[in-house]
Amino acid sequence: METRQLVDIAIDEDPRAPCLWVPSELFPELCAAIGQRPNLIGALIYRNKTIRDGGPYCDITTRAP
Repeated sequence: METRQLVDIAIDEDPRAPCLWVPSELFPELCAAIGQRPNLIGALIYRNKTIRDGGPYCDITTRAP
């Protein structure tokens, strides 16, 4: 499954969460898939969610790593 699909699933499963954390190794793939670059604080906005780099080897989660 692609990173973008996994992020979409995570957003759908917890729609009220304000932020989503993505593993460092998948973050560049997500940026390329949605055609965005991180802003000055290192976050993306996708589907009205803030997407952050959660560090290496973390899971895609709506909780802080």
